[in-house]
Amino acid sequence: MEYYVVDSTVRPAKSVKFKTYPEIVKHLEGMSVRAFGQTRKERMLLLEEVGHGEDDRQAVNFVRTMSEKFNIGIVREDQLMRCDIAAVSLYQKEEYGN
Repeated sequence: MEYYVVDSTVRPAKSVKFKTYPEIVKHLEGMSVRAFGQTRKERMLLLEEVGHGEDDRQAVNFVRTMSEKFNIGIVREDQLMRCDIAAVSLYQKEEYGN
């Protein structure tokens, strides 16, 4: 599985691809600092205050809120497919098949 994010926090905006979910979360943390001036922890504290719940170790809430502002998804057959990558990564286990 290959993930992507269109990083519009740099000029010119660029599409960046990642092999693992933790790699894209790390990149999104940098994007959060550039876009909002907030670390992941600071962003999640703010979001928790406005009712989005707390962040967890898998960064599900963080990734989902970032996907509201940025184009994030998977690469399938050389096409960028916007989707909930947190859910996709959860089901990337052998017992679920392809």
